Amino acid sequence: MSAEKVLVLNATGKVGRNVCRALREAGFTVYGTTRSANNQLSAQGIKAVVANYTQPDDLRQAFVASGAKKVFVITDFFSAAGKSAEREFAQGRAAIDAAKAAGVDHLIFMSVADAEFFDEHVTHLKAKVQLEAYLRASGVPFSIVRPCAFFENLDDPDNWNPLKKGVVKFLSLDECKYCATYDIGRAAAVQLKNPQAWLGKSLDVIGWQGDLAAVAAALAEVSGVPVKAKLAMPVFLRRLFLKDLHHMFLYYEVQKGPRGTPEEFKKIVPDALSAQDWFRFHGRYANGDKISA
Repeated sequence: MSAEKVLVLNATGKVGRNVCRALREAGFTVYGTTRSANNQLSAQGIKAVVANYTQPDDLRQAFVASGAKKVFVITDFFSAAGKSAEREFAQGRAAIDAAKAAGVDHLIFMSVADAEFFDEHVTHLKAKVQLEAYLRASGVPFSIVRPCAFFENLDDPDNWNPLKKGVVKFLSLDECKYCATYDIGRAAAVQLKNPQAWLGKSLDVIGWQGDLAAVAAALAEVSGVPVKAKLAMPVFLRRLFLKDLHHMFLYYEVQKGPRGTPEEFKKIVPDALSAQDWFRFHGRYANGDKISA
């Protein structure tokens, strides 16, 4: 019997590439959309579909090209939607509508843990809440994964936070709940393999929690090098220049959200990556040097 096909939208992004990896390792034949024919998907065992995943015509063609009846939908507020919740909603709606027209039997939508509980200043989550509601009303068979803060944000050169030897930086020193984007893909694989248990349901993806000092200790353990924990910027600058993210972190710092726990997620993915695991998995600093001695 041939492996089931899954189409992953935005397969070369921060989340998509590791979702593709996890689904391929789980035994699926994975197709991934990419805007450029010059990509690394084939080398990773992913079947590339050249398409702009935000455009309805390209989405329809991607479903035809892949023949997939399962799809992982990612929307991107900051880049693809240009920091517009309205545009993000329109792009997500187009993906759901294209999946419905293609007759998919399982759509997984990536939302955010506790998205509905953040205050009105956290604009980058508004479309996620609206899209969850649209999906539930669409008639498309679905499930939802709801990740928390990505470990990948600890090494994010595009946002001026490259991971360097001996230091780890983040926008908060306080306790935070983290997940690896790889575990988002592993959670998706669980849902796709057991649709009877997951259709119509959501899962918070929370692999580990700890403050930035604990993150630094984890990196020191893996690297064998002392590591300092530092704020990526002072909190007063975070408040002034990153209002959206500032209020998101206030939910973590003051209200101690999201409500889910690593213990609950590990009932579904028992070997969810800890901070130590993620640094080993990630493998390298931003300059390419190996993390592990």
